[in-house]
Amino acid sequence: MKTVVNEPSLFEHMFKNLAFPVLIYEIADENLREYRIFEVNEAACTLLKYSKEELLSREVLSLYSHLTPKALGTVKELLFTDGKICTVLDLPDRHEKMITVEVNASLMSIGNQSFIFCMLKEFSTRHCHHDALEEENHYLRTVIDTTQSFVLILDKDGRINNWNQYTERMSGYSLEEVQYKKFWDFFIDNMEKQRIVKNYLSGKIPTEYENFWRMKNGEKRFIKWKSKTVEDPEGNIQFVLATGVDITDTVLSFKELEKSREKYKALVSSMQDIVITIDTSFKITSVHGKWIKSNGFNSEVFEGKSVHDLFNDSRIQQEVQRALSGKSAEIEWDIEINGKSHYFHSVLSPIILNNNVIKEVVGVTRDITEKKNLEEHHKRIYEALTSGMILQDTTGKIVYANKNASEILGYSEQVLVNMTSLNVEWDAENGSGDPFKGEEHPAMKTLETGEEFSNIEMFVFNPRKDEKRWILVDTRAIYEAGSSNKIEYVLSTFHDITEKKEMDQIMQQSQKLALIGRLASGVVHEIRNPLTSIMGLLKFVEEGQDQNKIFDYLPVMKMELEQINRFTNEFIELSYSNEYNWTVADIDSIIRYSVNSLQSEIADHNIKTLIENNCNKNLLVKCIEPHLKLLFINLFKNSIEAMPYGGSLTAKMECMEDKVLVSVIDTGKGISPERLKHLCEPYYSTKEKGTGLGLMRSLKVVHDHNGKIDFSSEEGKGTVVTIELPLN
Repeated sequence: MKTVVNEPSLFEHMFKNLAFPVLIYEIADENLREYRIFEVNEAACTLLKYSKEELLSREVLSLYSHLTPKALGTVKELLFTDGKICTVLDLPDRHEKMITVEVNASLMSIGNQSFIFCMLKEFSTRHCHHDALEEENHYLRTVIDTTQSFVLILDKDGRINNWNQYTERMSGYSLEEVQYKKFWDFFIDNMEKQRIVKNYLSGKIPTEYENFWRMKNGEKRFIKWKSKTVEDPEGNIQFVLATGVDITDTVLSFKELEKSREKYKALVSSMQDIVITIDTSFKITSVHGKWIKSNGFNSEVFEGKSVHDLFNDSRIQQEVQRALSGKSAEIEWDIEINGKSHYFHSVLSPIILNNNVIKEVVGVTRDITEKKNLEEHHKRIYEALTSGMILQDTTGKIVYANKNASEILGYSEQVLVNMTSLNVEWDAENGSGDPFKGEEHPAMKTLETGEEFSNIEMFVFNPRKDEKRWILVDTRAIYEAGSSNKIEYVLSTFHDITEKKEMDQIMQQSQKLALIGRLASGVVHEIRNPLTSIMGLLKFVEEGQDQNKIFDYLPVMKMELEQINRFTNEFIELSYSNEYNWTVADIDSIIRYSVNSLQSEIADHNIKTLIENNCNKNLLVKCIEPHLKLLFINLFKNSIEAMPYGGSLTAKMECMEDKVLVSVIDTGKGISPERLKHLCEPYYSTKEKGTGLGLMRSLKVVHDHNGKIDFSSEEGKGTVVTIELPLN
C-alpha cells in the first residue's frame, strides 16, 4: 500500500508539527534499491544526537550495519511487500550507543519520486521477537569476531556492509573508512580489479578463489577465499558472505623453497666439485656438478645406485650410516670408470628437517685423483731419501714414515704409523743423558710454536737392534694451503749418528789424553825448575866448608818455593768444585767492586776507567759471587798489564732479552791473530812467564755460570773481552 501526497506544503506542515522523530529516505533506484536520507526533523536529530547536516550526510545502511544481512533483508522484504512495517529495532546514536525504538515505516510517492516515511518512538518494553532478533545478532557477531579469518559481508555490488575484528586488525582500516564502499577500490590491484568487477556485474561470483589483497600499510597478503551468496525468494543476490584464510606464509614458503631448489641446482651444477645426496635406504638420489660433464659422464653413473653396490667397503658404509644418524663424516673412496681410477674425498652432512627428522645426507665431493697421484710421486721421492722422514699431524700422530725412517728407528712402517712423539717405547734421552720427555720433542714444539729446530741430538731405543742409537733431528712446520699460521703437519728428518758420536768420544778421549800429557809436561816443568834450583843450592851447601853460607841462599830458596806455591794455587783454583753457596747478585755492583779493588794499580799505570750501564733494569744474576769478582779482577789485571804506559779501561753493560753482555775494553798493545786463537789453552800465555792457567780458570768460571766468553783484539789498538751471562 502506497500513500500519495500531492500537496508539498501540507507535507511540510505535517512534518514540522510531528512530535515523534521522523526520517524520510529517498529511494534513488528502486531496482537496485539504493537509498539516501532525504529529510529529518528536529526530534530525530535530538534522539540520535546528530545535527541535521550530519544525519543527512550519513550512509543509510550505516544505521543498520549491526543487523545481520538476513535480518535486514527480512525487514526490507516485508516493507516492499506490504508497503509498511512496524517493528522494534536498535539504532546507534552518534556515540554508538544503541537506542531501542519502535519503527513505523511506510512507502510514499511524491510525483515520480519514491520515499520511505519512517517514524520512530523510543521503546522501553521489548517484544519477544525483538529479543530473539537481538540475541541472534549478538550470537552471530560474537562468532564472527572470534573467527581468526577474514569475514566480510558485501552487497551484490561488492560494497562492504560489515566485517569482523580480525579483518579490521589485519587490513589496517577501520570499518568506518570502508563501509558501503566497493572492496576492490581499497584492496585489489588494478591488474586484477577488472576481472573481479566483471564477476560482480555478471552476478557470477566464484565460490572459491585465491588472490593478493593489499593492506593499508602497502603489505600484500595472499588469501584463499570462499564466498556464499544470500538470495531472496526470487533468486536475486542480496548479500555475499566472504571468508578468507591468510596463506601468505605458506605461499611464500613454497615459492622460497622452489627458489631455493632452483638456486641449489644452479649452484651445485656450477660447482667444480660433485654434490651427492643419499637417502635413508642408502640410495644415491641426485648428483650435480661440473665434474660430471667435464669428464664425459652423466649423472646416471651414480643416480639410483646403492652405496652398497658402488662401494664394497664396510668403512664407507659405516660413515654414511653415521651421517644418517645426525653426525658429520668424511670418507675417501675410489671408483673405476671407463678403465680409469678416480679418487674422491667426500664430506657427508645430514639434512635435518624442522621436526628433527633426517631423510637425506648431502655429500660435497672433491676429485683428489691428482692429489693421490702427486702423493704417490712424493712417496717415491721420500723413499729415495737417504735420511729418515716422518710426517705428523696436529695431534702428533705419525701419518707417514719412509723406509729409511723404519730402518733408523727400528720399527716397521705399519707400526710407526699411528705412533706419536709421546710413546714411552722411545725411551729417549738428550745429549746430557737426561730423559727426553715426549712434549719436549722438537716435533711437538714445532706443532705448538711453528718454530723450526735443527741438529737436535736424541738417544732413542731401537727394538730391531735391541740397543739405543743416537739420531740428529731437524723439524719444520707445513702450513695449510693459503695460510701462513695454521699448521697442518710437521715434517721431521733425521740421521743415525751413533757411529759419529762414538768416533767423537774416541777423539775427545784422545784430546783429553793429549791435554793430560801437556798438563803433566807443564807441571813437571813448573815444579822441576824451582826444585832443581833448590836442590842445587842445598847440594852446594852440603859439600861446602862453610855451613853458615846456607843463610845467604835462603832468600833464593824462598822465592823458588813461593813460585811452586803460586803454581799449585792456580791448579787448586782451576779444579774447584761447585759446592759453593749460589746467590743472586747485581752484576753492576760486582764490576764496580772489582774496579775499586785495583785502584792503586790503575793509578800507578795512569789508566782512565769508565763504567757504562746501558740497561734500565737491575742486572741480577744467579752466581757464586766471589768467583765472578775474581773473574773480573783477573780480566781487569790483564788489561792493566797490557797498558804499561797508560790508556783507558772501559766496562760496558748491555741487555739482550734475558741476558746481559759485559764488555771489558782496553787500549793496550793487543794480541796477534796467531796467539789469539790459542788463548785459554794451558801453558799458552801472552805473558813472558805466564802459565795460561789464569784465562783457563776464567773460562771455567764463565762455563759454570752458563755463560759465554769471547775475545777480539787488534795489535796496537787493544783488546775486547765479551762475557754473556743469563739474567736471573
